[in-house]
Amino acid sequence: MSEAKYEAALSDLQHDSNTWEDLSNTVAEVRGVLDGIALAPLEMDGFGHMTGAEANYNTAHEMIYGLVDGAVTVLYEISDQLVSTKRNYESVDGYSQWLLDQG
Repeated sequence: MSEAKYEAALSDLQHDSNTWEDLSNTVAEVRGVLDGIALAPLEMDGFGHMTGAEANYNTAHEMIYGLVDGAVTVLYEISDQLVSTKRNYESVDGYSQWLLDQG
């Protein structure tokens, strides 16, 4: 692999990492919206409570919140793995160059 292709690959890893981190941050904003639509205790009327609508809403909200919260973590971990891969390549390349310089 040429030096230019190697540098381009490292740049692509950083770009991809940034993209996944941006996606994680965007999903975190959705999590903030979900915080704002949680039902406060006794927010629904007695009919909503008696028919189970309140419990259904709370169950759905908790499930969606859990999925979104998990997505924030997973997307950030993907970003972190990509940047770690880039750093690993850079350190191996630096070590290889040091070995060559030792002659």
